[in-house]
Amino acid sequence: MKRFVLLSLLALLPVLLLVALYVVKDPFHVVKPYKGRVYNPGDTIALTINWGHVSIESYKYFDPEGHFDSFIFGSSLSGYYRIADWQRNLPDDARPFHFNASRETLYGILNKLKFLRSRGVVIKNALLVIEDEMLMRRPLDGDVLFVQHPQTAPEVSWWNFHQLYFNAFRRPDIVAYLLCPGPMTDRVLEEGYATTDITDRIEPINEGYYSLADSLIAVNPDAFFTPSHIAQYSRPLKELPCEDKITGPVEALLNAISTILSKQGAAYQVIIPPHYPHEAIASSDS
Repeated sequence: MKRFVLLSLLALLPVLLLVALYVVKDPFHVVKPYKGRVYNPGDTIALTINWGHVSIESYKYFDPEGHFDSFIFGSSLSGYYRIADWQRNLPDDARPFHFNASRETLYGILNKLKFLRSRGVVIKNALLVIEDEMLMRRPLDGDVLFVQHPQTAPEVSWWNFHQLYFNAFRRPDIVAYLLCPGPMTDRVLEEGYATTDITDRIEPINEGYYSLADSLIAVNPDAFFTPSHIAQYSRPLKELPCEDKITGPVEALLNAISTILSKQGAAYQVIIPPHYPHEAIASSDS
């Protein structure tokens, strides 16, 4: 019996070591309690992060002191709508917070509203940044970059959540990078597992910005918006036709979002940001 137990432990040792490394390193910032920041000072590279998860953890960490009552909801595009600008149109006593999630969906926004309601939060103001692609998206709960936080999405269990991240973590390239980052840096960057796109953070309100880019644009816009830079975002010269996107299920989601906000007496507004493909808005959707 003892021999069997010993052999079993030896067989499980590689898995146990991987689990220990996963917990200690916490490479995706989903295991250890959130401590008020994502990046450490001086970080120039990091594994890609699920910003939807960070938004929830940041809110939970800062809300006991912040008592937030006004919220911006949206995908990464909502980052262009900053609280510093929005706050000029809010009451003086408003306490804003920015919920953003990469590739956000209407389901995600609705789940966040339900999450706030479950915590007894009365929403006074809301800004919903809804690009047309959001109307067609469904949650990608099988992807570490986009899976919803288990506390907001009933369909995502804690077990499945961490199983997803552990399976991503145990890729040989990621394990090798965590154990010996120097030689593996180029590899994880090439594979898209890591990024050098490290934003500066305004942590209490969960906003990111690029201080270097902002300073360059302020001093000399032409040095930043070079022809090669602009070419990355080229779009058709002619307006493209657009299919109807507000289908029955989409309309139901929008109505559910509106109902929660209206019942709380929230002042809210929907913004449709510019869309790269330059599609027209379908007449039936307008």
